[in-house]
Amino acid sequence: MYKLKTVENMVLNVLISNPDARDDDMRLYFYVCRDCISETHGEADLSFEEVMTNYKELGCPGFESVRRTRQKIQAILPELGCSPAARRRRNKGVVAYTNYALDREGN
Repeated sequence: MYKLKTVENMVLNVLISNPDARDDDMRLYFYVCRDCISETHGEADLSFEEVMTNYKELGCPGFESVRRTRQKIQAILPELGCSPAARRRRNKGVVAYTNYALDREGN
């Protein structure tokens, strides 16, 4: 498993080279896993199921580590932040999840 500094470097490189990953954590995770697998196994042709069920053995970090690292990097380097539309979607998601967690009806 990658150490956090290695994850940070990988996420930073992906955010710089793939601006579309700034708005979508799943896309970001895909790029990070692709790079990890390429480093550890070369250009392997693996199915989604193989990657998801064997991510540790393939050298991929956990999704939550990548997401949190993205948040940290974007807080430090706002030029690598998400688009305004993605920010609005994320903020709506926070409100919706807060209401769900507090067992509120509506939104």
